Amino acid sequence: MIVGSGPGGTAAAIRLAQEGKSVIVVEAGPRLQRVDFSHEAQSTLSRYFWGGGLRSTRGNLVMPTLQARCLGGGSVFNSAICMRAPEFALERWNDADGLDLRKGALDPHYDRIEEFWKVRTVAPEIQGRRNELFGMACDELGWTATPIERNEEGCKGSGRCFTGCLNDAKQSTDIRGVPELLAMGARVYTSVHVDHLLMDGARVRGVEGYSVEPGTTRKKHRVRITAKTTILSAGPISNPIIAQRSGLDRPAIGANLRFHPGSVVMGAFEDPVEPWSGATQGVHCLDFLEEGVKLESLWAVPSLMAFRFPGVGNDLQDLLGRYKYMAPWDVWVSGEDSVGRVRALPGGRPDLTYDIHQADVRRAQEGMAKLVEMFAAVGSTGILTGVHGIPAVLKDRRGADLLRQTTLGPGSIPLASNHVFGSMAMGADPSKHACDPDGAVYDTDNLYVADTSLMPNTPGVNPMLTAMALADRVGATVAQGL
Repeated sequence: MIVGSGPGGTAAAIRLAQEGKSVIVVEAGPRLQRVDFSHEAQSTLSRYFWGGGLRSTRGNLVMPTLQARCLGGGSVFNSAICMRAPEFALERWNDADGLDLRKGALDPHYDRIEEFWKVRTVAPEIQGRRNELFGMACDELGWTATPIERNEEGCKGSGRCFTGCLNDAKQSTDIRGVPELLAMGARVYTSVHVDHLLMDGARVRGVEGYSVEPGTTRKKHRVRITAKTTILSAGPISNPIIAQRSGLDRPAIGANLRFHPGSVVMGAFEDPVEPWSGATQGVHCLDFLEEGVKLESLWAVPSLMAFRFPGVGNDLQDLLGRYKYMAPWDVWVSGEDSVGRVRALPGGRPDLTYDIHQADVRRAQEGMAKLVEMFAAVGSTGILTGVHGIPAVLKDRRGADLLRQTTLGPGSIPLASNHVFGSMAMGADPSKHACDPDGAVYDTDNLYVADTSLMPNTPGVNPMLTAMALADRVGATVAQGL
């Protein structure tokens, strides 16, 4: 049985079903269809995200973080970026965490995932002006702009990834994965909230929870499901909460919470950009990955992007009226020096603590400076960073020098992160890892983890594809033992 229908859970379930095993998937959220998607961020976040889209960390900064609650999980609302972890990241895991992900070890799993989920490069004809400008800026500075690979089929460049694909082009796991599971005889239950594991000593016998009313999440009926093996794929926030509420209190469970903190820079131009046109994220720059910095083109709904706009009243209205002349690009950093923890509060609510290290602040600072240089290189007339202590509008490349020279702290840069990992980390040391190198939870029988929670530190790139490859690997391991 798998708890969670997002990328990791569905990848593990597909592998088990293909191996001829009987599979049950339970998902806390509802199944969504086109009619359920709204272009308004408030409606989407409040209905389909944990905490109504208001979940955040506490510590030396307050950092928003979004986790979807629906069939397909985060794959329904992400921008579908699929990247293999670079060798330098896997080598760090091997050295620091006692793993054996030697060169090529994950390749067969990557190959399976990429073929099944139709991973392909963004087509030039759907890039749009926002992505094209990003590529031009990289060219001007001597950097490499790389078209992004995504799991999609028939993308029309609508720029609606973050509020749900109206074309069913994104191969989210509710579109590609769950239907195939059902065809293979698996059972998939939605709107079932897992409260805790059924424990028999150290042996896990299944899960217990309750069904919820899809529109209100009001509790309805108790649910108990028994299984030979249970796989937690409910995400790095929910997995340790379920384990802790079940009496699994090893310090490593919920520890090592990691993020990719990121920020957005807006650039205004004389000619229209129409940033809502083209692939949500069509191109990125990977030149600085080993420095812990990734640069990307980006689009989301206007209300989410406008938090970069300074001013109030008429000044703010004027900026909003010039939206069609703007392009948003983003930077996120590795977060390799920053760490947090997930703890279950009474009633099961998660408490997320996270302190960003000054080294990651400096990475974000440098990444934003690079974006300022990029905007200046292609003729931006005004660059908005939202950084405290920096002028609201930067005009040229001197703004990049100012960003680099200014002393910034954890609260100076508006940061957020939807790349979450590490709270059930795998590794060879039971004192610091929740799971062994095969994904089995230490000191339990028949309990595994299969999603980004397994990652002991940054994968160096967007984590979805690696999470799916690891989940395929876990599924193969579990199948051998059943």
